[in-house]
Amino acid sequence: MRMRRTASISVLALACLFIISAEAKAQLSTNPNKFLGNITTYYNVDYGNEKYYTLWNQITCENETKWSSVQGSGQNSWNWNDAAYNYAKQHNFPFKFHTLVWGSQFPEWVKSLSVQDRYNAIINWLDGVKRHYPDLEMIDVVNEAVEGHQQDTHYISEALGGAGETGYDWIINAFELAYERWPDAILIYNDFNTFQWNTDQFIDLVRTVRDAGAPIDAYGCQSHDLTDISLSDLQNTDKRIQDELQMPMYITEYDIGLTDDTKQAQKYQEQIPYLWERSYCAGITLWGYIYGATWINIKDDKGNVTDRGVSGIIKNGTDRKAMTWLRQYMATDAAKNAASPFPGMKKEASIYIKPADPKASQNKETTINVRARMRTKTIQSVKIYIKAPGKTIFKVLQTIESPTTTSHDIKYTPTALGEYEIMAKIINTDETTYSKTSKFTVVPPRKAHKTMELPGTVQAEDFDECTDGITYHDKDSQNEGTTSYRTDSQGVDIVTGGSGYAIGYTSAGEWLEYTVNVKTAGRYGYVATVSSGNENTGFRIGLMKDGVETSLATVNVPKTGSDWSIYQEVSGTLAKKLDAGQNTIRITITGSNCNIDKIDFTLKSEVEYITDDDQYSNGNYYNLAGQRVNGYKRGITIKDGKKVFIVK
Repeated sequence: MRMRRTASISVLALACLFIISAEAKAQLSTNPNKFLGNITTYYNVDYGNEKYYTLWNQITCENETKWSSVQGSGQNSWNWNDAAYNYAKQHNFPFKFHTLVWGSQFPEWVKSLSVQDRYNAIINWLDGVKRHYPDLEMIDVVNEAVEGHQQDTHYISEALGGAGETGYDWIINAFELAYERWPDAILIYNDFNTFQWNTDQFIDLVRTVRDAGAPIDAYGCQSHDLTDISLSDLQNTDKRIQDELQMPMYITEYDIGLTDDTKQAQKYQEQIPYLWERSYCAGITLWGYIYGATWINIKDDKGNVTDRGVSGIIKNGTDRKAMTWLRQYMATDAAKNAASPFPGMKKEASIYIKPADPKASQNKETTINVRARMRTKTIQSVKIYIKAPGKTIFKVLQTIESPTTTSHDIKYTPTALGEYEIMAKIINTDETTYSKTSKFTVVPPRKAHKTMELPGTVQAEDFDECTDGITYHDKDSQNEGTTSYRTDSQGVDIVTGGSGYAIGYTSAGEWLEYTVNVKTAGRYGYVATVSSGNENTGFRIGLMKDGVETSLATVNVPKTGSDWSIYQEVSGTLAKKLDAGQNTIRITITGSNCNIDKIDFTLKSEVEYITDDDQYSNGNYYNLAGQRVNGYKRGITIKDGKKVFIVK
């Protein structure tokens, strides 16, 4: 509303108006321990009528520091935009690097590289960031890695080690690489739909990475999913996440994309005080503030944009109701005095607990590694505590007085089955303390479900006994099978079919392991009995040794019918010979929704017969399975009255 000027305003009134105006334009957060930040606007920091630093005291680049923005032209091309970084330095507030590892907005040329070359490219990228920004204090290390969030994540995950035994090995490796380069930076995992839709997946990912001992310091909830959530649902979900993770939290990309000023302001008034005043909340970053220049657009039924950047809270130079309220709230004592997990907005302590065996064997010694490091303080002692299953209190496991190193190995032999909780506490010479918790699970010793010998048959349902992550991996704990043949597995789906039972409801990335006794060393052929109602399904047969898989065969499962009731045989030869003695075979699903009944293994003769001269081409030989056997000797003989070619 425009106010009519009059000539009768007193000098005192003018002075009061000036003071009110000056306060309204002051930096919003004066809390010394947590920030209210924002992002760049169209690659600019100052934008609109007010200087950035008069509003916000933290900055994240919307796009400038993403891998594709910096190295989009090639591995030897570095296109740095330092405006936001320099601005933060000039005004002495935090700059967050967004982001190191992400399955989106990485250079297009990465996709054409081999797995090893992709790894080298990632290392080159990290090293380049380290050289350019050696003193980063806050980093989104991995962004949006919950399954299904980014379709190109596999290009990155494969290069960094894949799922591995934890399901998230590549994420753990990414955090280790970041910690090597920036040990004093706050290292963050960032994702969306954390308060709605993907909460369970988010918790599982962060908890697994943390409990594996990765140097992760905080989790970031983007909060794009808060526009249509009730306050009670937000509170309940936030509490569940924090109860499970017990870690610092950032609200990293907050926005409310509503054109209705009153409704947008209502969401701000409900959500911001609740989030800001949590002692585990280290700061809030809004994802844009200029109406018309944020990423959220309104579209009509035909997909045409009718209004742009509607999450902005300053429109045409004027505060929307949400911004008016935000200025008022940040001036309150509640906002000014809210506690933070990072005093001074910096990480002082680096403390991480890494069980050598996230799933350790009962009555077998295991190792727990504790890393303890202070940025400015001196450590007096490090205490390691453990809480056994069913216990309510921690027991001191070891005390390290006046440590001279940052890494410590503790030996421990667990006797009870179940989940153990570990806590490491740093006690400094100034009597300040910092602690971190982690967990590991003790499981029964691994054993074969049934004795299997090769040559012979591996029934898919007879995978080894133990637990998920050791003898099998299933992506959910829900049992969709149609039989109760096995009750010792969590989520592996066993159905009736084929020769009796089969593995069904499969998803890519799931795997099963089998202990087999190879009676005779040599090259083996296989005949897999399989079914599928879909196209493009399949699995890989691998040989496991010391946690490393050697691929033996890739089996493409054809569509055998309109459903999964019709089974068909698919045959081939293993790519490598098997050694005599005990071996571990792994079956990994590479294409979802195939059923596997059994695999028959037969010892192949040293002689391969080729029955058609057409199978010899350009110096290469092909057996009946269509597999190339080039490099062998060629001869002619008569078999069953027919001329055949022999290669050995």
